[in-house]
Amino acid sequence: MRKHTLLTLLAFGSITLSGCYVDLGFIQFGSKGVTDENHKDGRVIYDAEKDSQTISTYYADIDGSKSGEALLSDLRNLNLSNRVSTVGYKDMPYLFCYTDYDPAYTKWNSDGVPYSGHILSFYSGKQVIMGECDREHVWPASRLPGGRDNNVVDKDIYMPRPTCDEENQDRGNSCYITDMNSTSKGWDPVEAFGHTIGVHESIRGECARIIFYCMTADENCVLNDDPVYVEGGVTNMGKISDLMEWACENPVNLREKRRQVGGQYLQGNRNAFVDHPEYACKIWGNATSRTKAACQSANYEVGGSPLSSN
Repeated sequence: MRKHTLLTLLAFGSITLSGCYVDLGFIQFGSKGVTDENHKDGRVIYDAEKDSQTISTYYADIDGSKSGEALLSDLRNLNLSNRVSTVGYKDMPYLFCYTDYDPAYTKWNSDGVPYSGHILSFYSGKQVIMGECDREHVWPASRLPGGRDNNVVDKDIYMPRPTCDEENQDRGNSCYITDMNSTSKGWDPVEAFGHTIGVHESIRGECARIIFYCMTADENCVLNDDPVYVEGGVTNMGKISDLMEWACENPVNLREKRRQVGGQYLQGNRNAFVDHPEYACKIWGNATSRTKAACQSANYEVGGSPLSSN
Protein backbone atom coordinates (compact mmCIF):
# COMPACT_ATOMS: atom_id res chain seq x y z
CA MET A 1 0.00 0.00 0.00
CA ARG A 2 1.27 3.46 -0.82
CA LYS A 3 2.52 5.67 2.01
CA HIS A 4 0.14 8.51 1.17
CA THR A 5 -2.78 6.07 1.26
CA LEU A 6 -1.90 5.10 4.83
CA LEU A 7 -1.66 8.74 5.87
CA THR A 8 -5.02 9.48 4.32
CA LEU A 9 -6.67 6.58 6.12
CA LEU A 10 -5.26 7.64 9.47
CA ALA A 11 -6.91 11.02 9.00
CA PHE A 12 -10.34 9.34 9.02
CA GLY A 13 -10.13 8.14 12.62
CA SER A 14 -12.58 10.60 14.16
CA ILE A 15 -15.29 10.52 11.50
CA THR A 16 -18.85 9.85 12.74
CA LEU A 17 -21.63 9.24 10.26
CA SER A 18 -25.33 9.89 10.65
CA GLY A 19 -28.37 9.78 8.43
CA CYS A 20 -28.66 8.11 5.05
CA TYR A 21 -27.66 9.52 1.69
CA VAL A 22 -28.74 7.88 -1.57
CA ASP A 23 -26.29 8.43 -4.42
CA LEU A 24 -28.16 9.89 -7.37
CA GLY A 25 -25.04 9.43 -9.51
CA PHE A 26 -26.02 5.77 -9.32
CA ILE A 27 -28.96 6.59 -11.60
CA GLN A 28 -27.86 7.03 -15.20
CA PHE A 29 -30.02 10.04 -16.03
CA GLY A 30 -30.38 11.65 -12.60
CA SER A 31 -29.90 15.39 -13.14
CA LYS A 32 -28.27 15.81 -9.73
CA GLY A 33 -25.69 13.20 -10.68
CA VAL A 34 -24.76 15.17 -13.79
CA THR A 35 -24.46 18.60 -12.16
CA ASP A 36 -24.23 19.06 -8.38
CA GLU A 37 -22.41 15.82 -7.59
CA ASN A 38 -19.74 16.47 -10.17
CA HIS A 39 -18.58 19.65 -8.46
CA LYS A 40 -17.73 20.60 -4.92
CA ASP A 41 -16.14 23.84 -3.86
CA GLY A 42 -15.29 24.54 -7.48
CA ARG A 43 -13.48 21.19 -7.96
CA VAL A 44 -14.57 18.44 -10.32
CA ILE A 45 -15.26 15.12 -8.61
CA TYR A 46 -15.37 13.08 -11.81
CA ASP A 47 -13.47 14.79 -14.63
CA ALA A 48 -14.97 13.23 -17.77
CA GLU A 49 -12.55 14.93 -20.15
CA LYS A 50 -9.48 13.85 -18.18
CA ASP A 51 -10.78 10.31 -17.82
CA SER A 52 -11.52 10.13 -21.54
CA GLN A 53 -7.88 10.92 -22.24
CA THR A 54 -6.81 8.26 -19.74
CA ILE A 55 -9.06 5.70 -21.41
CA SER A 56 -7.66 6.51 -24.85
CA THR A 57 -4.11 5.97 -23.63
CA TYR A 58 -4.92 2.86 -21.59
CA TYR A 59 -6.49 0.99 -24.54
CA ALA A 60 -4.15 2.33 -27.22
CA ASP A 61 -2.79 -1.13 -28.03
CA ILE A 62 -6.18 -2.90 -28.09
CA ASP A 63 -7.38 -3.75 -31.59
CA GLY A 64 -11.09 -2.99 -31.52
CA SER A 65 -11.68 -4.97 -34.70
CA LYS A 66 -10.96 -8.23 -32.86
CA SER A 67 -13.69 -10.27 -31.23
CA GLY A 68 -14.27 -13.45 -29.24
CA GLU A 69 -11.33 -15.16 -27.56
CA ALA A 70 -8.82 -13.00 -29.43
CA LEU A 71 -10.17 -9.80 -27.87
CA LEU A 72 -10.63 -11.44 -24.47
CA SER A 73 -7.01 -12.63 -24.53
CA ASP A 74 -5.77 -9.13 -25.32
CA LEU A 75 -7.83 -7.66 -22.48
CA ARG A 76 -6.44 -10.27 -20.09
CA ASN A 77 -2.89 -9.34 -21.06
CA LEU A 78 -3.71 -5.64 -20.71
CA ASN A 79 -5.20 -6.17 -17.27
CA LEU A 80 -2.25 -8.28 -16.13
CA SER A 81 0.33 -5.76 -17.32
CA ASN A 82 -1.41 -2.79 -15.67
CA ARG A 83 -2.48 -4.39 -12.39
CA VAL A 84 0.68 -3.56 -10.48
CA SER A 85 -0.90 -4.66 -7.20
CA THR A 86 -4.13 -5.94 -5.66
CA VAL A 87 -5.34 -4.23 -2.51
CA GLY A 88 -6.14 -7.44 -0.63
CA TYR A 89 -9.42 -8.61 0.86
CA LYS A 90 -8.47 -7.62 4.41
CA ASP A 91 -7.71 -3.98 3.56
CA MET A 92 -10.69 -3.36 1.26
CA PRO A 93 -13.02 -1.87 3.90
CA TYR A 94 -10.47 0.91 4.35
CA LEU A 95 -9.79 1.41 0.64
CA PHE A 96 -13.37 1.61 -0.58
CA CYS A 97 -12.92 5.29 0.35
CA TYR A 98 -11.40 5.73 -3.14
CA THR A 99 -13.85 3.60 -5.12
CA ASP A 100 -17.23 3.74 -3.37
CA TYR A 101 -17.21 7.10 -1.65
CA ASP A 102 -20.20 9.35 -1.12
CA PRO A 103 -19.62 12.31 -3.50
CA ALA A 104 -21.50 14.62 -1.14
CA TYR A 105 -18.52 14.40 1.25
CA THR A 106 -15.67 14.39 -1.25
CA LYS A 107 -12.13 15.32 -0.27
CA TRP A 108 -8.94 15.12 -2.32
CA ASN A 109 -5.65 13.56 -1.27
CA SER A 110 -2.21 15.01 -2.00
CA ASP A 111 -2.27 13.40 -5.47
CA GLY A 112 -5.56 15.10 -6.32
CA VAL A 113 -7.55 11.85 -6.15
CA PRO A 114 -11.07 12.11 -4.68
CA TYR A 115 -12.03 10.06 -1.63
CA SER A 116 -14.29 10.12 1.42
CA GLY A 117 -14.75 8.28 4.71
CA HIS A 118 -18.45 8.10 3.85
CA ILE A 119 -19.01 4.90 1.84
CA LEU A 120 -22.03 3.99 -0.30
CA SER A 121 -23.43 0.49 0.00
CA PHE A 122 -23.42 -1.40 -3.31
CA TYR A 123 -27.03 -2.42 -3.76
CA SER A 124 -28.99 0.34 -2.02
CA GLY A 125 -26.67 3.34 -2.13
CA LYS A 126 -27.09 3.77 1.64
CA GLN A 127 -24.27 5.31 3.62
CA VAL A 128 -22.03 3.00 5.65
CA ILE A 129 -18.98 3.65 7.81
CA MET A 130 -15.60 3.12 6.22
CA GLY A 131 -13.89 0.12 7.79
CA GLU A 132 -17.11 -1.33 9.17
CA CYS A 133 -18.89 -2.30 5.95
CA ASP A 134 -19.35 -5.85 4.73
CA ARG A 135 -17.82 -7.05 1.45
CA GLU A 136 -20.17 -8.54 -1.11
CA HIS A 137 -18.54 -11.08 -3.42
CA VAL A 138 -20.08 -10.20 -6.77
CA TRP A 139 -18.38 -13.38 -8.02
CA PRO A 140 -19.04 -15.71 -5.05
CA ALA A 141 -15.94 -16.93 -3.22
CA SER A 142 -17.05 -20.56 -3.48
CA ARG A 143 -17.08 -20.23 -7.27
CA LEU A 144 -13.56 -18.82 -7.59
CA PRO A 145 -11.02 -21.16 -9.21
CA GLY A 146 -8.64 -22.40 -6.52
CA GLY A 147 -10.77 -20.93 -3.75
CA ARG A 148 -10.63 -17.46 -2.29
CA ASP A 149 -7.20 -17.84 -0.67
CA ASN A 150 -5.54 -18.76 -3.95
CA ASN A 151 -7.38 -16.47 -6.32
CA VAL A 152 -6.36 -12.92 -7.22
CA VAL A 153 -9.95 -11.92 -7.99
CA ASP A 154 -10.88 -12.23 -4.32
CA LYS A 155 -8.23 -9.61 -3.50
CA ASP A 156 -9.10 -7.30 -6.41
CA ILE A 157 -10.84 -4.00 -5.62
CA TYR A 158 -13.05 -4.33 -8.71
CA MET A 159 -14.83 -7.52 -7.57
CA PRO A 160 -16.01 -7.23 -3.93
CA ARG A 161 -18.21 -4.24 -3.12
CA PRO A 162 -19.12 -2.63 0.23
CA THR A 163 -22.54 -3.42 1.64
CA CYS A 164 -24.72 -2.84 4.69
CA ASP A 165 -25.28 -5.83 6.97
CA GLU A 166 -28.83 -6.38 5.75
CA GLU A 167 -27.70 -6.49 2.12
CA ASN A 168 -25.00 -9.10 2.62
CA GLN A 169 -27.09 -11.89 4.14
CA ASP A 170 -29.46 -12.62 1.28
CA ARG A 171 -27.67 -14.00 -1.76
CA GLY A 172 -25.41 -16.87 -0.67
CA ASN A 173 -23.36 -18.11 -3.64
CA SER A 174 -26.10 -17.78 -6.25
CA CYS A 175 -25.51 -16.84 -9.85
CA TYR A 176 -27.34 -13.81 -11.18
CA ILE A 177 -30.64 -14.76 -12.83
CA THR A 178 -33.44 -12.31 -13.65
CA ASP A 179 -36.41 -12.21 -11.26
CA MET A 180 -35.03 -14.98 -9.03
CA ASN A 181 -34.59 -14.77 -5.26
CA SER A 182 -33.16 -18.10 -4.17
CA THR A 183 -29.81 -19.04 -2.65
CA SER A 184 -29.71 -22.19 -4.78
CA LYS A 185 -31.41 -21.40 -8.11
CA GLY A 186 -30.39 -17.84 -8.86
CA TRP A 187 -30.61 -14.33 -7.46
CA ASP A 188 -31.52 -10.87 -8.74
CA PRO A 189 -30.88 -7.83 -6.50
CA VAL A 190 -33.88 -6.02 -7.96
CA GLU A 191 -36.17 -8.95 -7.15
CA ALA A 192 -34.58 -9.47 -3.72
CA PHE A 193 -34.51 -5.86 -2.55
CA GLY A 194 -36.92 -3.98 -4.79
CA HIS A 195 -39.72 -3.93 -2.21
CA THR A 196 -37.57 -3.47 0.90
CA ILE A 197 -34.41 -1.36 0.78
CA GLY A 198 -35.14 -0.07 -2.70
CA VAL A 199 -32.68 -0.90 -5.48
CA HIS A 200 -32.46 0.95 -8.76
CA GLU A 201 -32.49 -1.36 -11.80
CA SER A 202 -29.15 0.00 -13.03
CA ILE A 203 -27.50 -2.15 -10.34
CA ARG A 204 -28.02 -5.08 -12.71
CA GLY A 205 -25.69 -3.48 -15.23
CA GLU A 206 -23.04 -2.93 -12.57
CA CYS A 207 -23.25 -6.58 -11.48
CA ALA A 208 -22.89 -7.82 -15.05
CA ARG A 209 -19.86 -5.65 -15.85
CA ILE A 210 -18.10 -6.84 -12.68
CA ILE A 211 -18.69 -10.48 -13.65
CA PHE A 212 -17.32 -9.74 -17.13
CA TYR A 213 -14.29 -8.07 -15.54
CA CYS A 214 -13.53 -11.24 -13.56
CA MET A 215 -13.17 -13.06 -16.87
CA THR A 216 -10.24 -10.76 -17.68
CA ALA A 217 -8.74 -10.96 -14.19
CA ASP A 218 -8.56 -14.78 -14.09
CA GLU A 219 -8.55 -16.91 -17.24
CA ASN A 220 -9.87 -19.87 -15.23
CA CYS A 221 -13.17 -18.16 -14.47
CA VAL A 222 -16.01 -19.52 -16.60
CA LEU A 223 -19.29 -17.97 -17.75
CA ASN A 224 -22.12 -20.35 -18.52
CA ASP A 225 -25.81 -20.46 -19.42
CA ASP A 226 -26.53 -24.10 -18.61
CA PRO A 227 -28.84 -24.44 -15.57
CA VAL A 228 -26.79 -27.41 -14.31
CA TYR A 229 -23.73 -25.20 -14.01
CA VAL A 230 -25.70 -22.19 -12.88
CA GLU A 231 -27.12 -24.08 -9.91
CA GLY A 232 -24.05 -25.97 -8.77
CA GLY A 233 -20.96 -25.63 -10.90
CA VAL A 234 -17.87 -24.54 -8.99
CA THR A 235 -15.86 -21.82 -10.85
CA ASN A 236 -18.83 -21.27 -13.18
CA MET A 237 -20.97 -18.15 -13.13
CA GLY A 238 -24.08 -17.17 -14.95
CA LYS A 239 -26.48 -16.71 -16.33
CA ILE A 240 -24.70 -15.20 -19.31
CA SER A 241 -27.87 -14.49 -21.29
CA ASP A 242 -29.35 -12.62 -18.32
CA LEU A 243 -26.09 -10.82 -17.60
CA MET A 244 -25.82 -9.60 -21.19
CA GLU A 245 -29.38 -8.29 -21.07
CA TRP A 246 -28.60 -6.55 -17.77
CA ALA A 247 -25.49 -4.92 -19.22
CA CYS A 248 -27.13 -3.81 -22.46
CA GLU A 249 -30.32 -2.52 -20.85
CA ASN A 250 -28.52 -0.61 -18.08
CA PRO A 251 -25.74 1.65 -19.43
CA VAL A 252 -22.63 2.55 -17.47
CA ASN A 253 -23.48 5.05 -14.71
CA LEU A 254 -21.55 7.78 -12.97
CA ARG A 255 -20.83 5.66 -9.90
CA GLU A 256 -19.02 3.09 -12.06
CA LYS A 257 -16.95 5.82 -13.70
CA ARG A 258 -15.87 7.18 -10.33
CA ARG A 259 -14.83 3.65 -9.31
CA GLN A 260 -12.55 3.40 -12.34
CA VAL A 261 -10.54 6.43 -11.21
CA GLY A 262 -10.12 5.12 -7.67
CA GLY A 263 -9.45 1.56 -8.76
CA GLN A 264 -6.74 2.60 -11.19
CA TYR A 265 -5.17 4.76 -8.50
CA LEU A 266 -4.99 1.81 -6.12
CA GLN A 267 -4.11 -1.02 -8.51
CA GLY A 268 -3.09 0.46 -11.86
CA ASN A 269 -5.73 -1.35 -13.92
CA ARG A 270 -9.30 -0.67 -15.03
CA ASN A 271 -12.49 -2.59 -15.74
CA ALA A 272 -12.56 -2.74 -19.54
CA PHE A 273 -16.33 -3.30 -19.66
CA VAL A 274 -17.02 0.01 -17.94
CA ASP A 275 -14.76 1.94 -20.33
CA HIS A 276 -15.88 -0.07 -23.37
CA PRO A 277 -19.25 -1.76 -22.66
CA GLU A 278 -19.38 -2.86 -26.30
CA TYR A 279 -16.51 -5.29 -25.65
CA ALA A 280 -18.89 -7.68 -23.85
CA CYS A 281 -20.92 -8.09 -27.04
CA LYS A 282 -17.79 -8.47 -29.16
CA ILE A 283 -16.67 -11.33 -26.91
CA TRP A 284 -19.90 -13.10 -25.84
CA GLY A 285 -22.55 -11.64 -28.12
CA ASN A 286 -23.03 -14.91 -29.97
CA ALA A 287 -23.09 -17.03 -26.81
CA THR A 288 -26.87 -17.59 -27.05
CA SER A 289 -29.79 -16.29 -29.07
CA ARG A 290 -30.67 -14.01 -26.15
CA THR A 291 -27.20 -12.49 -25.85
CA LYS A 292 -27.27 -11.78 -29.57
CA ALA A 293 -30.69 -10.14 -29.37
CA ALA A 294 -29.62 -8.00 -26.39
CA CYS A 295 -26.51 -6.77 -28.18
CA GLN A 296 -28.38 -6.01 -31.38
CA SER A 297 -31.01 -4.09 -29.41
CA ALA A 298 -28.21 -1.96 -27.91
CA ASN A 299 -26.66 -1.46 -31.37
CA TYR A 300 -23.45 -3.24 -30.33
CA GLU A 301 -21.42 -5.37 -32.72
CA VAL A 302 -21.95 -9.07 -32.08
CA GLY A 303 -18.96 -11.41 -31.87
CA GLY A 304 -17.65 -14.58 -30.27
CA SER A 305 -18.87 -18.16 -30.52
CA PRO A 306 -22.00 -19.92 -29.26
CA LEU A 307 -21.67 -21.71 -25.94
CA SER A 308 -21.27 -25.46 -26.38
CA SER A 309 -24.44 -26.16 -24.36
CA ASN A 310 -26.64 -23.99 -26.61
